Amino acid sequence: MARFILKDPFYKKAKQEGFRARSAYKLKEIEDRFHLVQKGDTVLDLGCAPGSFLQVLSGMVGERGTVIGIDILPTPPLSLKNITAIEADIRQADVPGLLSRLSLAAVDTVTCDIAPNLSGIREVDDAHIEELFTCVLKVVDEALKPGGHFIIKSFSTGIQKRITTELQMRFRKVSQYKPAASRSVSSEVFFVCMGKKQTVTGRRSQVSG
Repeated sequence: MARFILKDPFYKKAKQEGFRARSAYKLKEIEDRFHLVQKGDTVLDLGCAPGSFLQVLSGMVGERGTVIGIDILPTPPLSLKNITAIEADIRQADVPGLLSRLSLAAVDTVTCDIAPNLSGIREVDDAHIEELFTCVLKVVDEALKPGGHFIIKSFSTGIQKRITTELQMRFRKVSQYKPAASRSVSSEVFFVCMGKKQTVTGRRSQVSG
């Protein structure tokens, strides 16, 4: 594994450019393709530790924008004034309440790079992915503005169709995208969801809980 990391060009680039993880380039590529985040926006990043998405988003929203990060793990401090990192478990946290304490009612975009611990046993992994997706979707329902955007990482899974259905019920356009920075051996894919609907449309699937 160490040998693979040393040969990884995105790992090297992240070290050279001061990003905390190679995942920064996944978000950069998604933004370059879909143009979701604007200067002055407020963005919520779920699963923000160690902070690479926060670093990228800080530059995207600029000085007038705000980036809020939430993670169950502590995020090492960043010397960026437009970032607030909160240590909390999204499965239990009152996210609208956390935003309210920061004088925020809702956000323009939600990003999520959380990865469940995968066992290699499909049924077990599908259950973990479904549980995580349900929690994240609840945050999106409560905290994302109508018309807002959502980026979430997923993996090739038996519930992929149901995840897609849930997202299509909530957003005007849903795309799947695998950035070049994603390792070729990984089954990860990002759902890029644009234009949150005023109300959920269509028939709810079992994922929504």
